[in-house]
Amino acid sequence: MSGSGKENIFVRIAHYLFPQKGDEGKEVVRKIIFLAAAVVLIVTGTILITDNVRRMKTNKDDDDRANDFHNQSIIVSAPVESTSEPVESAVDKPKVERPVQAQFETLLQQNPETIGWITIQDTKVDYVVVQGEDNDKYLTTTFTGGYAKSGTLFVDYMDKITPYDEPDNIVIYGHNMATGEYFAPLINYFNWENGHNHDDLSFYKAHPTIEFNSLYKNSTYKIFAVMMLNVYEDAGEVFNYHVKHNFRDQDDFNEYVAEILDRSTFYNPDVNVQYGDKLITLSTCKFGSYGTQDLRLVVFGREVREGESSEVDVSKAYSNPNPKFYDMYDKTFNHKWEGRKWDKKLLVGYED
Repeated sequence: MSGSGKENIFVRIAHYLFPQKGDEGKEVVRKIIFLAAAVVLIVTGTILITDNVRRMKTNKDDDDRANDFHNQSIIVSAPVESTSEPVESAVDKPKVERPVQAQFETLLQQNPETIGWITIQDTKVDYVVVQGEDNDKYLTTTFTGGYAKSGTLFVDYMDKITPYDEPDNIVIYGHNMATGEYFAPLINYFNWENGHNHDDLSFYKAHPTIEFNSLYKNSTYKIFAVMMLNVYEDAGEVFNYHVKHNFRDQDDFNEYVAEILDRSTFYNPDVNVQYGDKLITLSTCKFGSYGTQDLRLVVFGREVREGESSEVDVSKAYSNPNPKFYDMYDKTFNHKWEGRKWDKKLLVGYED
């Protein structure tokens, strides 16, 4: 019995999609373009699915790690042997070897490059912090050593935190993830947008402090400045906020903090800064139409002083109407810095 003369549906699809003997040139080109587009779509889709699966797994690991850490007892473990040399501090004080805090013992077993834990209450910033031998490794390496675009929060490798002391300024880097993890919440501190001061300090007022527990010490820092700045000189003069780890003297400290206050988008008279204060610097990427995409959003805090309350009177905070930005920003938004006009009481002992 003869066949029906109809091709199998899969054969017809193959003839439609794949070049066949006898196809005209235009038809061959059409099929090749279609197949190439299909391959790109499949590869892109696979990458997106893989990244999303990896992100969800990383987020779950982070959440589990945070729950475990906060449930740990705050019992101090026995002192550990250390060959680290005391770090020179701006203010002379006795160097006493401090033990590793018990809540870090499990984390150190999982990753010996663990250096601390950072929390900004009632935000997603609640993560372990590591410190590698350079500032590249943890840009795309998870706490457990895997690959992820989110990387891990890490302290600048030059900031030597030892059983004896910590640097005058601890710089911590983290990605601004579009999905809201890691240092993404820091962007909410920034109260300027596209050349306009929005005068919105609600996020700062709800979250005026940073908690950073190192292996050896628990600290609370009061936020005193937030700024946005360029990274490369083609957008203007670069302020290298991240290279100051210890200060030579009071003049060195005052010069650094004054540059920060010039650029801060808000001030709070209830949080002044003085020589001898320990600082913390949180750095992340900032995206937006600011004349360049190579930007950083940086949050600065100073440690709560001995005998001082950790409470902050946020009612005194106010926007800076004229922060110092970079050249390309000024040109893009017709902005001009009018010079150093912040209240000198914000920096105790400062003189022009």
